[in-house]
Amino acid sequence: MSLIALEALTVRYGEIEAVHGISLAVEPGEVVTLLGANGAGKSTTLRAISGLAEPASGDILFEGRSIAGLGPEAIVKLGIAHVPEGRRVFPGLTARENIMLGAANRGRMARRAIAEEADEMFELFSDIKPFADALGWTLSGGQQQMVAVARGLMAKPRLLLLDEPSLGLAPVIVQKVFSIIAEIRRRGTTVLLVEQNARMALSVADRGYVLETGRLALSGKPEELWRNDDVRDAYLGGKAAKAV
Repeated sequence: MSLIALEALTVRYGEIEAVHGISLAVEPGEVVTLLGANGAGKSTTLRAISGLAEPASGDILFEGRSIAGLGPEAIVKLGIAHVPEGRRVFPGLTARENIMLGAANRGRMARRAIAEEADEMFELFSDIKPFADALGWTLSGGQQQMVAVARGLMAKPRLLLLDEPSLGLAPVIVQKVFSIIAEIRRRGTTVLLVEQNARMALSVADRGYVLETGRLALSGKPEELWRNDDVRDAYLGGKAAKAV
């Protein structure tokens, strides 16, 4: 049974149909990436899964159970965490406080236990460990992104939704973020990744889907998508990528 499956999912914003009847599945333990240009419906797909956008039709199944129409709080409690585009770190809280907020969905936990889990996050995200007590607004974009992902992991999700984790980051920080995504997968968390940087996304993914104007255009394993002329020309640098 797939961990998450979309069945003919359609999402509308008013009269605008952002996602047109797409079907896809993510198996337990996979990293699956959604590729596509701006406006392709990638972020809307994640928002529908996490309850931030209501499906107009179709279904969303989590371990075979329909979660379409559930609110975000209920979905988080089922084991789905969403790290949205833009990081959304609370500027007046420290990095540690931001990360600890991720455990809010897990009921009454002793603050000491939450702090210990936050310490574990700082071991995984070692680049931000020296900044544990720094306020959110003082952190660099890369540091804020790591805090946002760590906060998502504090929910102990079985499925982690990542929306554009490399957006606006320097190449060296992008490499670090994707090495952490690979480590998250190694530790057993399933990841559905939306990413403009197709080269990096395919380097950590088990499979990929390509969306075009809200429709599913292609799917396959990374090597298959890498060899596809349309994907390579659109996202991987065209002919130059063939030599890589």
